[in-house]
Amino acid sequence: MKHLFTSLLVLILTLTSLYAQESATVKINRFGFGIFAGLNYTYPRVSTRLPDHFSSHSDLLAGIDLRYRLTSLGSLHVQPSWTQVRDVRPVSSWAIPVFSLSTVKIPVVYRHYVLPSGKLLFLEAGVSYNRIISSTYKEEQIVYCIVAPCPVFYSSNLAPVTRSAVSGLAGIGVTIDGQKISIPVTLRYERYLSNFSYPTPYDAGSTRVKFEGFSITTGVNFK
Repeated sequence: MKHLFTSLLVLILTLTSLYAQESATVKINRFGFGIFAGLNYTYPRVSTRLPDHFSSHSDLLAGIDLRYRLTSLGSLHVQPSWTQVRDVRPVSSWAIPVFSLSTVKIPVVYRHYVLPSGKLLFLEAGVSYNRIISSTYKEEQIVYCIVAPCPVFYSSNLAPVTRSAVSGLAGIGVTIDGQKISIPVTLRYERYLSNFSYPTPYDAGSTRVKFEGFSITTGVNFK
């Protein structure tokens, strides 16, 4: 009886120790940190008094990835990042805004791995809070002249009325796993659900600015 009790006690202590080690391992691996950078290809959608198209832009994107693992296949990511669009201007019309802006983005994304192993291929979806941190926004004025070329005049720099906007995100990617790091490569589509807005210098209206486009990023996640 004494030997049986001793054996049961050893077994219980062993299982308790293994469970504690497993819990500690899961707790350590549940959080992660990484950095990423890439290219942001955006198409401006600007509501103006005169209809026109605006040229697409390719600009840099960089940020950090804060990860919390929910399950073996799913994780939640908060990714504060910085990007910019430079020298946005219309294709043809006058009296249309010309602007550049830098934006801080805070996407919150759910990432789900497709394969049972919880590695390699993933899909993701989420929303992003976007905040203008600096901008140059001027409106080109119509000038009538007899002899070409006509001079170009702009209004003074206008501060944004609405600095914040929300966008929706969806993406697909792959993760290359190493022993201590992983390298994700992500293709993401983004569409603004609300607008930045700027005043118009000649009336009481406003110009609404939002974006649609794709980004491709890669980086390093630390396990």
